[in-house]
Amino acid sequence: MTSIQPFEATDLFNLNEVNLDILTENFPLDFYFEYLILWPELFFKSTELTLKDDRRNISGYMMAKTEGRGQLWHSHITAVTVAPTFRRISLASKLCEALETITDSRPHETNFIDLFVKCNNSLAVKLYEKLGYSVYRRVVGYYNSSEDGYPSTLKNVDDDKDAFDMRKSMPRDQGRSVRIDGRKHKCYPHDVRF
Repeated sequence: MTSIQPFEATDLFNLNEVNLDILTENFPLDFYFEYLILWPELFFKSTELTLKDDRRNISGYMMAKTEGRGQLWHSHITAVTVAPTFRRISLASKLCEALETITDSRPHETNFIDLFVKCNNSLAVKLYEKLGYSVYRRVVGYYNSSEDGYPSTLKNVDDDKDAFDMRKSMPRDQGRSVRIDGRKHKCYPHDVRF
């Protein structure tokens, strides 16, 4: 049975099953600690009770933050990831829905939730679209290494290096933060500021 619980610093010692996967981005320890300190209620985990040793094992986690001002006040999903053995059972959906519930109420009351996903990660794009997210814009060169630099023009797209900025409008936003034609809008990473 799945349980959603706050993430704790000691959980960092138990993330191997979740993080040692090609689809999961690993961050430096200070990055995780920053989220634990600044947005503790937006950093949570899913756990599964194992019958063998009556222990709760981490099956996935959500790392998010709030940022922006005015109409751009939103929650940003930094990472949502699920261990390979627990994929395809709607666990990522449950983590995203838990974040929506938290950030739709006080003290957050965000206007929208956003995230970045590689353009060629069709499984993730479909998952987010199923959850009500839509592409707001394409960020050209978002996943470039610093040596690569940015493409000289926004016409030079690369599905492996570009990201979709996907957004889900919260009820108070009344759809102002989403676009129907978002895939046609392009920008550089330095244009993504809140």
